[in-house]
Amino acid sequence: MQCRRWLRTIGKEPIVPFLMVGAALFGWQAWWSPQGSQANATIVVSDEQAAAMVQAFARTWQRPPSREEVQRLFDDHVRTEVLVREAMTLGLDRNDTIVRRRLRQKMEFVSDSDVQVARPSEQDLQRHLDDHADRFRFEPRLSFEQVFLDPSQRGAQFNRDAEALKTELNRSGSVADPATLGDPLAMAGARWRQESRQELVAQFGSTFTDALLDQPLDTWVGPIASAYGMHLVRVSKITPGELPDLEEVRQAVTADWFQSQRQRQQEAVYRDLLAKYSVRMPAP
Repeated sequence: MQCRRWLRTIGKEPIVPFLMVGAALFGWQAWWSPQGSQANATIVVSDEQAAAMVQAFARTWQRPPSREEVQRLFDDHVRTEVLVREAMTLGLDRNDTIVRRRLRQKMEFVSDSDVQVARPSEQDLQRHLDDHADRFRFEPRLSFEQVFLDPSQRGAQFNRDAEALKTELNRSGSVADPATLGDPLAMAGARWRQESRQELVAQFGSTFTDALLDQPLDTWVGPIASAYGMHLVRVSKITPGELPDLEEVRQAVTADWFQSQRQRQQEAVYRDLLAKYSVRMPAP
């Protein structure tokens, strides 16, 4: 009778059922999560951890820490450990993109440290160079002359001026000096000799540079657009990009070979781990 009377009494208090449910959930969490057990209630600051903290402090501040500062380092480590353990107990590490990405990076770092790659032979390096020629091929080089024309200055006369100037430059026996023609452009000279594609892209942009590679030799053409405006150009020489001898790029090929081998072995490790799981996913 007393039990029934007590139940009827608490049923009239709105807050009581919520407190009962909360207490039940808290008790279930403590029982269910192994992280909340007494087996995980010990925090130890090891000698190695203490030494690492002191060394990190000394590197940062260029002096050893005082006794009080060492104690604060230890206290902060314990605070982090307590809060991390409690966060994991509550499952706060689950479905967190940043945490998951960091764990993936650490796992990949661990697997990478376990990878052992033997030194490559000459045949290995030559084969790697041949199989990945585009990574090591020298860029083409160009020699050309240009005359800059500024559309903003010439306005409606631009097309007429460009055609007249191009006709004059292409006229047989013409002695016109490109450096004295067109509109001033302090950023770019009139004559360019054996410049690499990368250097020209940095100066004029990729659209202009790639257009030069498609032009006939020894003929004034254009106008061709660049990062500055419009140009009449005459390409005098194109040196095609070529695959260098191994000795010329040995260091780069060796580094790339090691990187490829590590990636291959990392993929093998991942495939072994993946085999432990059954994966279900929707069709793309």
